[in-house]
Amino acid sequence: MKLKVLCALTFASYALHAEVVEIVKGMPYVEVEANGKTYRIEREQKPDSYLTNTYALTSRPSPPFFIQPFEVTPEVETFGELELLDFIKHKKGVFIDARLPNWYYKAAIPTARNISFKLFLTDTPEREEILKSLGVEYDKNGNYNFSNAQTLLLYCNGAWCGQSPTAIHALLDIGYPAEKLKYYRGGMQTWQLLGLSTIVPEKEQ
Repeated sequence: MKLKVLCALTFASYALHAEVVEIVKGMPYVEVEANGKTYRIEREQKPDSYLTNTYALTSRPSPPFFIQPFEVTPEVETFGELELLDFIKHKKGVFIDARLPNWYYKAAIPTARNISFKLFLTDTPEREEILKSLGVEYDKNGNYNFSNAQTLLLYCNGAWCGQSPTAIHALLDIGYPAEKLKYYRGGMQTWQLLGLSTIVPEKEQ
């Protein structure tokens, strides 16, 4: 009993002076910036933490929630958490939360911009404006020009969610270069399972 108490006290003392749960060795957290704000992404520090929200569920109705392939296509790179952190830290492109807004406004990965997958599916003025904001241009004949299109990293709820793969396929169908598209397959469920920071985005006025 004394040993257990001593160990608990030692752990508590250490926790006050150091990040005890690191992302990788020597990296306790990553700071990223977006929209004039700085976000610190780190792992949950409480040793007894576990998921209690929607992402604790292990059974999903199918349809629509079938397990997604690891790759959307062989040409589109699949990212893990460390690749994602590097992407947003060094601002290598646009980080997109492709979920429906009702999911996004419950919780999201810091710096992600919400563009619902549905907005990529049909040729509408709204999709045209979104593509322009992503660097896509149009020639005199109305054809897409992707020369200055930004690199996009998309995610959704997890390996069982098809929202970001659907968006990626829609972008590929209109000619968006596959090398400029990235897919974070783990999504919100894996992100939270690893204890990584999330935010509750403010709704736009």
